[in-house]
Amino acid sequence: MVVLFAFGALTAMSASAANVYLLAEWLVGGAAVTTELLVEILGELLLEDEKGALGSPAMVLCSVILDGWVGPSSLGWISEVLSLGGVAISNTPLSGTALECTGQTACETNTTVLVWPIGYPTETEVELLEQNGIFFAVLFLKKLGYEITQCLVFGVSAEDECTAVGNGAAELTLTGASLIESFSPAISVLNEFQVANCTNGGERTGVIEGSGTFEVGGGGEVTASSETSVA
Repeated sequence: MVVLFAFGALTAMSASAANVYLLAEWLVGGAAVTTELLVEILGELLLEDEKGALGSPAMVLCSVILDGWVGPSSLGWISEVLSLGGVAISNTPLSGTALECTGQTACETNTTVLVWPIGYPTETEVELLEQNGIFFAVLFLKKLGYEITQCLVFGVSAEDECTAVGNGAAELTLTGASLIESFSPAISVLNEFQVANCTNGGERTGVIEGSGTFEVGGGGEVTASSETSVA
């Protein structure tokens, strides 16, 4: 789920015939970040198992706050997932406080679906991705996922766990003065990221969509830039 990064020092990290990844850095107020700055990312995530309900898609919509920091040398940290009310969500599936989400498809919409994140806390790294153009991406340096319960399908409560096959990625864009991090199937197809294996749907049926907006503790405008591009 999401920490956003701004970009600067174009140090080559990895490359293939299709992809080139270049390390970057955060900027706040136009200056490179030199220490850890507290951040929150507020947004909505649509969690889907494409075959989770008797072979059909099952989706839930969650409103979240991701709490953490951004720092120098391209790195960041997501410490915990919070509800919009600021309540910390347990990192132990099926135990402790859960995120209360809304059923969208298959899961009945008149009940509250409970969701626990898997894999937090986690480090992140911001990079510039060159492939059929240039765009900025945040890489998650740990396999992440989620556990869902109380998804009612035909009145029966179903559980599902989806965990990423490999490290995840999200795209960064600048909308006005706001830096936005977005998850989408397009990024998954482009990089084979964000795809998850689910206990109900099977291999590579888990998809995350949605976006979040950055807020920096103490204020300041977060931007993303490199020697050749700005986002």
